[in-house]
Amino acid sequence: MLQQHVRSWAVRSWIRASSRTTTPQRYGSYTATQSTDPAYERWKDKILYSSYLESNVLKLGYRRNKILESKMRQQEKERLRTAARVSPFPVALRQLQEGDQTGTDLQSTDCAAEENTLSPYQMPYEQRGIPVRRSTGEVVDDPEPTLSTGSWMSDYEYYDEAEQEGDERVSFYGTPDPHTAASQIPCGGCGALLHCIDPSIPGYLPSQLFKDKSKEQLTHTICQRCHFLKHYNVAINVSVSSEDYIELLLSIRSKRALALLLVDLTDFPCSIWPGMADILGPNRPVIVAGNKVDLIPRDCPGYLENVRQCLTQSMIESGFARTNIKHVALISASTGYGIEELITKLHNVWGTRGDVYLVGCTNVGKSTLFNALLRSDLCKVQATDLVQKATASPWPGTTIRTLKFPILRPSDYRLYLRTQRLQQQRQALPKQTRSTGEPPASLIGHIGSTFQRPREESFDSFSVTQRNGANVPILTLNEKSETYAQSKWCYDTPGVVHPAQILDLLTTEEILLAVAKRTISPRAYLLRKGMTLLVAGLGRLDYLDGPESVRVMVYAAPTLPTLIAYTADAGELYSDLLGSPLLAVPFGSEERLKRWPALRASPDILLLGTAGKHIAAGDIVLSSAGWVAVHLPTQSEATFRAWTPDRRGVYTRQPSLLPHGLLLRGKRIRGSLSYRSKT
Repeated sequence: MLQQHVRSWAVRSWIRASSRTTTPQRYGSYTATQSTDPAYERWKDKILYSSYLESNVLKLGYRRNKILESKMRQQEKERLRTAARVSPFPVALRQLQEGDQTGTDLQSTDCAAEENTLSPYQMPYEQRGIPVRRSTGEVVDDPEPTLSTGSWMSDYEYYDEAEQEGDERVSFYGTPDPHTAASQIPCGGCGALLHCIDPSIPGYLPSQLFKDKSKEQLTHTICQRCHFLKHYNVAINVSVSSEDYIELLLSIRSKRALALLLVDLTDFPCSIWPGMADILGPNRPVIVAGNKVDLIPRDCPGYLENVRQCLTQSMIESGFARTNIKHVALISASTGYGIEELITKLHNVWGTRGDVYLVGCTNVGKSTLFNALLRSDLCKVQATDLVQKATASPWPGTTIRTLKFPILRPSDYRLYLRTQRLQQQRQALPKQTRSTGEPPASLIGHIGSTFQRPREESFDSFSVTQRNGANVPILTLNEKSETYAQSKWCYDTPGVVHPAQILDLLTTEEILLAVAKRTISPRAYLLRKGMTLLVAGLGRLDYLDGPESVRVMVYAAPTLPTLIAYTADAGELYSDLLGSPLLAVPFGSEERLKRWPALRASPDILLLGTAGKHIAAGDIVLSSAGWVAVHLPTQSEATFRAWTPDRRGVYTRQPSLLPHGLLLRGKRIRGSLSYRSKT
């Protein structure tokens, strides 16, 4: 027995020694270390450009890259010399190793299967039968009644927000921490993996509660959304089915109400629900709010007006009458830009003629905007702190319970005081530089309150009740009181995944890579006929016919890599590299990648060159991945073919959202199809 252990140890030691060195690989103008992925070895000579590989070259610089190549060639020679000195491997040990390896593989396979069973994939926007409270009190698909959250909500509701006044994200949801990895423990209520990364992603717990809990404690904890849904009948940021969403919107038709429609500027028209105009009614007043304007780069001095006109045209093409669109606002719910102007327009256009319904698809920022409006001059002063404690009431005539707050009546005197405050705030802001050569600063705004809130009794953290860990009674808003009996309300509706979006196909980690967090820095490329551009594993664009070469600008999150190859190789290359760092999204095990739907081609797209120089001919929108602006020579035409998973969300925008985006490119990189960026 001892001899067998010694021989097994000798075999494993020999294998580790022989595989310890790495082999440098030469790839076109790129140099990379040895990759164990055989797919990369097969395709490294067919890849014309890869941003994943190019980034290493740009970081090192030309001279350092040459030095690195020389060192790697020396390492390769040294590895060959070392391999030549290794004595031949005995046949008996080889057979012994094969037998040991077989047993090891079986054990590793069993462990991998067990890990896959214990680590479910988190698909945040996939329909999982989330429980919904009916107006009759009936609960459909109620989660396990024995689940307990402990006393964390009593701690959370009295979390001191005075220190976090400047950050709107922490005032209602606690403090997120995007740098903390998600756990592998699913929530017992909805199945989403528990995390503290982002409040808009199901499975969220505030970082104050997530970090301090052990794995055993997390096993008996449900997420914040399920807690509110179970104990307070409040659906926070819930993604509902298409049928429930349409039924929900149809309930507004018979009401005197204004629809505040939120649209994601980085993903429209994919974030405009199809048939929304018909569902809301032909005479419904609508205010459109284009959110995430802080992520749109500045291509010319008047770029915001171009964005507004493009959004307005897209709304009209979606079926909305121009007379029903009362205003089109460009806002950023996360930075506060444009929120004050939106509130002023709501006061002037609508006032308190009726309720306001905040509608929109998933991931457009409705909950963030709702929280911003809750702490502004749109909400009644007395109700701000009460609604903050997650108190809600059922929608009249609908089935889903949701958040709402009473709207402040905008009297003439109140509007005068508000105007005075905004003027003083505007005068205090520094003048922005008008230099077009420098990248613009982020669009940031301040959301203030004109009217002083009444001071409530301070909470005694040393009370006997709190020391014993008992739940403290929560203050509620009494809608039947004289203060709120005649009030009009602002409702936050649940979100729904647009049929053209691919969010329901992505896991939490993949969504964090696909969604831009900062101002998008466009990437410029030169495409020749017969070439294909891949935007991660989410979209593909073939250049079929037209001028010999065209320039394209890719507007997508910087965490989504791009890759260029010949169209003849694109299909097989995509299948082989799917799941590798060269495509980044999606990623995971073979089981995860098998579930990923294949790319399907949409009808060919014909674009005509504009008369102006450096003006984009149009945008080709790829569902939830961004868009590609095509720049053609004057009076020319080109044909493209776009591919997305299940052929979702391929649209053409003409004119382009950023027609002068080509001015943001720098000089072309030597020996590459890519251009440098000015931003």
